[in-house]
Amino acid sequence: MTTNDSFAILPDQTRNITNTSLSFEVNEIVVSQKDIDSEPIPQKGLFAVLPAYNDELVIGSLVVLTKKYVERVIVIDDGSSDRTGDIAKIAGAEVFRLEQSSGKTYAILLGLKHARETGCIAAIMLDADGHHDPKDIQSVAGFILAGKADLVIGSRFFENTGKFPLKQKIKQMMLQLPDDTPQHLIPTDPLSGFMAFSRKALDNLDFPFEKTRFHQNLIKYFFTKNLLIKEVEISQHPVAVPKYGWDYSATIIAALPAYNEEMFLSKIIPVLKSYVDLVVIVDDGSTDATTIISQQLGAYVVKHPENRGYGAALQTIFSTARDLNIDALVIMDSDGQHDPEDTEKVLEPLLHGADVVIGSRYLDKTKNNIPQYRKIGMKVLDTATAVAGVKNVTDTQSGFRAYGKKAINIIDFSGNGMSAGSEILIQISKKNLTVVEVPINVRYDMKNTSSQNPVSHGLSVLGKIIALISYQRPLPVFGIPGVILVLIGLGAAFITFSEYYMTTQFPFFWSMVSAVCLIIGMLLGVAGLILYAMIKENRE
Repeated sequence: MTTNDSFAILPDQTRNITNTSLSFEVNEIVVSQKDIDSEPIPQKGLFAVLPAYNDELVIGSLVVLTKKYVERVIVIDDGSSDRTGDIAKIAGAEVFRLEQSSGKTYAILLGLKHARETGCIAAIMLDADGHHDPKDIQSVAGFILAGKADLVIGSRFFENTGKFPLKQKIKQMMLQLPDDTPQHLIPTDPLSGFMAFSRKALDNLDFPFEKTRFHQNLIKYFFTKNLLIKEVEISQHPVAVPKYGWDYSATIIAALPAYNEEMFLSKIIPVLKSYVDLVVIVDDGSTDATTIISQQLGAYVVKHPENRGYGAALQTIFSTARDLNIDALVIMDSDGQHDPEDTEKVLEPLLHGADVVIGSRYLDKTKNNIPQYRKIGMKVLDTATAVAGVKNVTDTQSGFRAYGKKAINIIDFSGNGMSAGSEILIQISKKNLTVVEVPINVRYDMKNTSSQNPVSHGLSVLGKIIALISYQRPLPVFGIPGVILVLIGLGAAFITFSEYYMTTQFPFFWSMVSAVCLIIGMLLGVAGLILYAMIKENRE
């Protein structure tokens, strides 16, 4: 099997655990005698591959139960720091241990390669974190063993008679299959960690893989090879906590900038997890329990050592999204004012081609009782942002937005303050990205949701927006005031000479007005020309 350089398999990176001295008790493997007594006959030639990383709490039971249905269990211990490999060996698995973690995709490919080279007729791949039921092996492998499929995906949504989750629709869309692909052939659970491969499918794994898009690339490639793909229903189990930095299968994340928000995150994170694959909290130098609470709730936390500002937190969010190579990103505030139940509403327009979706507080005026002083302040900021080139957006200061893949890869800004939201919109406008707004509900009856005075905060944001406008449009920003001042100066000069001609007395006031306006006006004009030339040269 050939892979790209990131996944070149080096012989000295792995070792088959055969004669390891073990000091662990077998009773660490949780399996009942009843399970052993009722053990079915393993399917000859069917191998199971379990990519594992720090799964010592469940790997023993999983191996024992999996062995009931397959001839051989292969565990790829991808550099675990716990006893995953040793416990798997005790349970009867053939274990390959990588000295350093290389990611889940590498572990999967290594396991499938070994299964193929050791004579399997079919292979099962299932996650080793315990949220799959080995009893489903028979149904997942059934089509393969009967010769009726080359890839079988164990889907949690295949027989879903209720509402199909929006995040699964996004995953389907991001497969980027041909437009004429029949709907019934598009997998409902393309990122499933439970799959079966025929021998023909294993022989077609010889192509480069990105570690962040294994499932998507695999399915697309198999379609091009006319391999037969089927889905079967598997049992619903609680989804395990994502292993950020190892399992790169997440395609939709929700990210929240947070600064001392321990009071609200416990209510927000559990709801968000039902709409996205991974919740990312950027702890911007909090001094409370923001990080601890977020981690306990299953979120991945990126912590800034000190408070760097809202814009810096957004920069970290977009950088993380690009590292994960995700398809959709939702950003919302963590102060409890946004309703996490609106996440699906904000995500949905991405299905219809939107690049950016903004949750607007103004589209449904019956739900949001916005204080009058806030309305005035936000209107000023909206107007200033519109002057910078952002058109047809009713709520430029909304912190509840969704971004598609194109926008995630394009957006790159430098501001650390609260004006970052406007800076992002200016970039979006310049890149001609499609923007859609949807109504959201925002609460204003909550106390202590901001550490800044709203007036000083608004003035600060306004000042930075004006600075952004100056950079984006130096000629009109400096040139127009400059021309106006020059005209005023010329008018004052005319009055000066006229009055001196009529009275022979020199009008000191009008002469000073003329001089000051002419000097400042010409300086502004020259500054505008210089800045325009510098910016044009940098852009070229």
